[in-house]
Amino acid sequence: MDADRTRWTRWRRLSQFTVALFYLLLPFVHRLDFHAVAGNLASLRIGPLDLNEPAATASAVFASRELTWPLAIGTLPVVLLALILGPVFCSWVCPWGLLSEGIDRIRQHLRPSAWSAAGWQRLRRPRALILTGFLLLSLSSATPLIALFSAPRLISTLPLEAIFLKAISPVTGGLLLVLLLLEILGPRRLWCRALCPVGILNGYLRTRRTASIHFSADRCYCPHTPICQTACGWGIDPRHILTFDGCTNCLACVDQCPSTALRFQLKPHSIA
Repeated sequence: MDADRTRWTRWRRLSQFTVALFYLLLPFVHRLDFHAVAGNLASLRIGPLDLNEPAATASAVFASRELTWPLAIGTLPVVLLALILGPVFCSWVCPWGLLSEGIDRIRQHLRPSAWSAAGWQRLRRPRALILTGFLLLSLSSATPLIALFSAPRLISTLPLEAIFLKAISPVTGGLLLVLLLLEILGPRRLWCRALCPVGILNGYLRTRRTASIHFSADRCYCPHTPICQTACGWGIDPRHILTFDGCTNCLACVDQCPSTALRFQLKPHSIA
């Protein structure tokens, strides 16, 4: 494969593996009495600053019915990242996304299956309902359920529990097992595409100036099922995508586009 057609993918893989390695090594760094960095992908402390994942913050606010200044300040940088670059947390940062992609690749090798022509469109309403349900259940149960079920939090907490507790807690282990079974036995990438409240909320953090995939119809000569949709980890056709359809700006479609019909850029577009 042409090296230029894997440019973004190579950089993305480097980012994913770097984050995964960081959380694998973090417990060993703590054993050296270095605690300036601590936490997981739901809440990470770097020096005096606590960085909080937006969906976990929203869930905590609904559960406690209170938004504190430290929580708001710690969430703001992550929100700004999504507003500027899109939901790259899912495609460039989250170790669960890396694992999910790997499992999907193995499944495709053993039993290939194509994405449905408009499958991503049918997920628009369920995704919104699932996020709403998580927030309302957090409110009624006074429990930050998104933080509890967050795959990024679970997988980044796993090394800490294994090293310091010398065991995996039933909650972490049980939830990760359920997610793994969904990945292996369920529809392709079901959790990331349709069920993950972290990814859903990040997907809604867009404005007209958020970086996105720009499609030039006059340069496209692909058939009905284009190469870019086949390359997309969520089966999205970037020729017909709407703003909140869940594109994570992984840029696999840009890498695989045989023409220059797809470009990654900051460009005003209508919110739909």
